[in-house]
Amino acid sequence: MPTTNKIKKLYNGCCVDYDKHMRVTGHYTAQRRILKLLIKNIEEPILDLACGSGFLIKLLSKNFKDIVGNDFSDAMTKLAGKKSKTTITCDNAETLKTYKHKFKTIISCNLFFYLQHQDKAIKRWRKILHNNGQIIFIEEHPFVKPKSKEMDNHTKELMSLINPISPAKISKLMTKNGFILTKEVKTKIDNKHDLYGLIFSLKK
Repeated sequence: MPTTNKIKKLYNGCCVDYDKHMRVTGHYTAQRRILKLLIKNIEEPILDLACGSGFLIKLLSKNFKDIVGNDFSDAMTKLAGKKSKTTITCDNAETLKTYKHKFKTIISCNLFFYLQHQDKAIKRWRKILHNNGQIIFIEEHPFVKPKSKEMDNHTKELMSLINPISPAKISKLMTKNGFILTKEVKTKIDNKHDLYGLIFSLKK
């Protein structure tokens, strides 16, 4: 089974548990703080590449109207659809075959370490990014194995599907593809790891 299908199967089966895990472990709280630090840099239209249950979309909707959400998982998109009237698609974030219009802001939150072809994904995202647009990464580092009663039954499968990547390596990949890092922020998730917010714009 292709890795993308395995990811889809995992989250179709654990979407509710994952949502609870993110809430009780402080991950959503950290995402809220990061978004607050980045909000002045965000412009519409916005694409959330891996919207999950719709947590970020719900926050973004307080300030913006032109937002599209996407996720690998059908079950996740259904959860997200209940939280917002935003358009939600279920596409492969590496290829985004159904996307033809362009965005000013593309957000990759807790997504990049799942992608098997990261360089290919960046090239695809660049094609649907306005020339004066930006790609925002919100990723945790170092990656810590999920530990909660909600995720204990899913952790083994999750860990087999990811390839954690540091902010420095993300920056290297983005630079290779013609981007420059314009802003970096971070906040603590807990005593073991942080959540980073990285904004990249195309080189002029």
